[in-house]
Amino acid sequence: MMQHNKHGDRTRRIGEQIRRDLAPSLIAQILNHPHASLLSITAVRVTRDLSFAKVYVTHVISDPDERQDLIRELNEHAGQFRHYLAQKLTTRKVPELTFVYDESVEYGARMDNLLHDLVKDLPPAEGDDEALAP
Repeated sequence: MMQHNKHGDRTRRIGEQIRRDLAPSLIAQILNHPHASLLSITAVRVTRDLSFAKVYVTHVISDPDERQDLIRELNEHAGQFRHYLAQKLTTRKVPELTFVYDESVEYGARMDNLLHDLVKDLPPAEGDDEALAP
């Protein structure tokens, strides 16, 4: 049981270091994309054996085609990012990187809007007026 937590903590720690090291400024230097500096890395999930890492990113680009172009370009340059990380990480193995768009932020915003609309459309609860009366 303790082994499992140790591995989980280690992969989480390495994922966090990768997230910090792959700063948007570094990505903008390597990519030839006009919006690369506006990219945010939301999470990095590393496999237990450190062979692979999935890098979740978000961006202010609303056009899905443009977003896909940016993700494609990130994945085309994954080897360069991995080489950079090899100089930074103290691990024996440097994970292969796969970049994916993180839709959870947009999903959360949609859910928040839906909940807000539901609450707005609800009639006031009974007793609310009485609670406000002096």
